[in-house]
Amino acid sequence: METQRFYPKWMFVVLPAFAMMLGWGLRGHIGGGPFGAMIPGAMVALCMALLLELPSTVASYLVVFGVIGIGLGGEMTYGQTLGFLRTPDTVWWGTAGTTLKGAVWGLLGGAVLALGFFFRSIPRKVFVWAFILMIAGIVLGFKLINDPMLLYFSDPAKPRAESWAGLLLGALFLLFYLKLKISSEQFKIILRFALWGMLGGGLGFGLGGFWLVLGSRLPDVIFTAWWKAMEFTFGLLLGASLGCATWLSRKEPVLQTLKEVSGSVEEGGKRAELVVVLILGLLIYWLIPNAMEWLTNSDIINKMPGGNIREEIARMAVHYSVVGLLFVLTILRFPKAAWQIGITLTFSHTAIDLFRDFYPEANLVSAFTMHFLWVLLTTSIVAALVFYFERRNGSIQHLFLVLIWSCIGSSVLRMFVHPGNFNVADLSFFQIVCGRFFVDIFFAVSAIALMFLVLKKTGTEIHK
Repeated sequence: METQRFYPKWMFVVLPAFAMMLGWGLRGHIGGGPFGAMIPGAMVALCMALLLELPSTVASYLVVFGVIGIGLGGEMTYGQTLGFLRTPDTVWWGTAGTTLKGAVWGLLGGAVLALGFFFRSIPRKVFVWAFILMIAGIVLGFKLINDPMLLYFSDPAKPRAESWAGLLLGALFLLFYLKLKISSEQFKIILRFALWGMLGGGLGFGLGGFWLVLGSRLPDVIFTAWWKAMEFTFGLLLGASLGCATWLSRKEPVLQTLKEVSGSVEEGGKRAELVVVLILGLLIYWLIPNAMEWLTNSDIINKMPGGNIREEIARMAVHYSVVGLLFVLTILRFPKAAWQIGITLTFSHTAIDLFRDFYPEANLVSAFTMHFLWVLLTTSIVAALVFYFERRNGSIQHLFLVLIWSCIGSSVLRMFVHPGNFNVADLSFFQIVCGRFFVDIFFAVSAIALMFLVLKKTGTEIHK
């Protein structure tokens, strides 16, 4: 007999909230930009898969769409927007900017994430065209609003390329196309996650920014990690809102049928997934960025502005929406590679970011450097763990733990980039715990609490 567990309502809210809180904090600590945002995207998708008791294969697709959806928002610049919060004259303008950007992040992230539920039931061409139209909307939003700075939330004196309008139009194009092409039951789920994501993202970023307002008024206190407090709040509220959407969707027939999908992984060709993830990782982390640098004869940076034709091509070629399309095309052709994309490639960027700090002078184009060696070694270990656990009972829980503790491991290693941080002889206990190592301690405690929630047997067991 198959045993099924029913999770209480609070679990649907608390588990995703804790997961995204930790993932969002780690994103700002061990891997920025859209690739860093893959961490909370993977974590919240894993929570949803556990709570809805999805088979491993369905969960693997959901995780891929989770890293795409939440990663997309990482394209937005918001450092200067948060800077407005430190000045009384601009605090409300900064709050408007963070609220809008958080809402756009949650809207597009929730829609793309929920699209992963229907990977097997929606025609392939619908997925491809949905992403192509989303990218078209992003380009249109760039050219109509962001590039001309019609509504601008950064510093005009030191302008940065904004993309919130591009992502907003991309979300609207995506939703409009899906409304026409998929069933009303499927679209209902996607729209629900999009709207709840918009609510949680707007509240999370808007309210979280007030930690920086408080910090600007309390400059002489021991606790100074106001930016991290903002990230934790953003992740907490966005995760809780997506958890509410999961709770509201738990009895939908279109999701109940997903439990009937076989959870086993076929043995034939299973090693191909390791080759696929290696090629895909080299493509998105190495080949495309370096090719675009050659094309434009300049450094490719995150959130780069447009300009001439070559610069426009480069901007979109390295945009995370194109990475998302590559992920989708890959799992359409190699569905068994989904876990490797969702877990291994999420970790891989944290390793790239970590060892870049250890070897700042490394030639990132060359494969014959210590930077490349350590990235390859650590990523291979995670890939091997994913390969092993995805075929075992309780695979979702085990892979969740692999992601949590591999990211925590990157965070711990980062402490040694600057060994002077361990010079604590002249610091009090409170300065050590509440000041210098607060974030690291918070990560460890949160990871342990999340592990407990993931492994906790809750609810009433029934047999069917």
